[in-house]
Amino acid sequence: MAKKASKPTNIGKYEIKRTLGKGAMGMVYEAYDPFVQRPVAIKVAHEMEEKTPQQAQKNREEFFAEVYSAGRMHHPAVVAVYDAGQKDGLNYIVMEYVDGDTLQEYVTGDRVLTTNQVVDVMYQCAKGLDYIHRQGIIHRDLKPGNIMLSVDGDVKIMDFSIAYLDIGTNNLGKVVGSPMYLPPEQLAEDKQLVEQSDIYSLGAVMYSLLARRPLFKASSLDSLMYQIKNLEPDALSLLRPDVPEQVIQIVEKCLSKSIADRYVNARELVGVLSTAYARLRDKGERIDMKEKWSTLRYLKFFQDFSDDQITEVVDACEWRDYKKGETIVVEGETETSFYIITNGSVEVHKENKIIGTMEKGDCFGEIAFITRQPRKATIIADSDVSLMAVSAVLLEKAPVETQIRYYRVFLDNLIARLSTTTEQLSKQGQETPHY
Repeated sequence: MAKKASKPTNIGKYEIKRTLGKGAMGMVYEAYDPFVQRPVAIKVAHEMEEKTPQQAQKNREEFFAEVYSAGRMHHPAVVAVYDAGQKDGLNYIVMEYVDGDTLQEYVTGDRVLTTNQVVDVMYQCAKGLDYIHRQGIIHRDLKPGNIMLSVDGDVKIMDFSIAYLDIGTNNLGKVVGSPMYLPPEQLAEDKQLVEQSDIYSLGAVMYSLLARRPLFKASSLDSLMYQIKNLEPDALSLLRPDVPEQVIQIVEKCLSKSIADRYVNARELVGVLSTAYARLRDKGERIDMKEKWSTLRYLKFFQDFSDDQITEVVDACEWRDYKKGETIVVEGETETSFYIITNGSVEVHKENKIIGTMEKGDCFGEIAFITRQPRKATIIADSDVSLMAVSAVLLEKAPVETQIRYYRVFLDNLIARLSTTTEQLSKQGQETPHY
């Protein structure tokens, strides 16, 4: 049972300003970080009457689960997690402060979104959801109350407290999430969980925003679960005859009872929305640029680059995606580009043998880039991989200071990598690879 607690005045260095809301896991406050000089939101776990140390540990793990998932993500449509810890007996998570309201205000409150605004919001959500899924995470609690809309019209998906890592079809036991927005498969005995489960929930949010009411009306949880599994919601075409047919078709496809009848993934939904509404393409490009900037800002490779230099890098580089098993670089080829892994991992092969792996934040190809010599190793995607490729031509167009910054990082990386690799291979009597 949770204990009642008064609003704290400080939590560590953070100055508490006001209460923003209350959730199942804890209270949320607006606070101020005097060191970085910015407003933040702090979620403080409810104080629980725990009977055993094991129960206390379980409660802490459940609360900090959000940090394990959301803390690794950097996307303009996903709320950022800055910090977490324990202070004076309080467990807390520090997040990005968003000046705005949750979408719940636009479902049951006094505020209303036009159809075009709903499409815009869903497009941003789909972009964020695509990014989340590419990190190997399923949110599984998408609902209006977990999506913020800022005063500037920017979407922020939040609350990853029950997010599930490692996408796949899984038997997850008990039902979790907000019942009104759960997909039918989460209510079945085997409780499947796939990317399309989040797409269903997002479709339910879109329906609610357009209809100004949830999918179903039920007097009990059993009645609600029956309706989700067996009935179709009232037709949007009857509730909102002014909504274009193409929008209604998008919602209905998201809400298909069968997983196979929904969009394959969030990226497909993004494509459908941008095809139907050309005006979204510019917004998509802006979101993509913000996503790339955020990704680089948090990579170790770019930790000493200024914000302006990061912007120069985003503008100058080429972004590539590879599927697991695809060959990225071939031993013996001559190419004047180097690569930085922005997501996923790769294997390093030499003479058909795996000699190492690299992951997000690592770079490869810099020796061949500098010396213009053939590649000394083959690089193969060990998972779905996103890379940033920088060619000699592009780098030469960057300001001299930025070029110098690159070469300094090259040297640091090369010294560390070659020292480790030389030591390992010397024990095996092998030549040090240059990849």
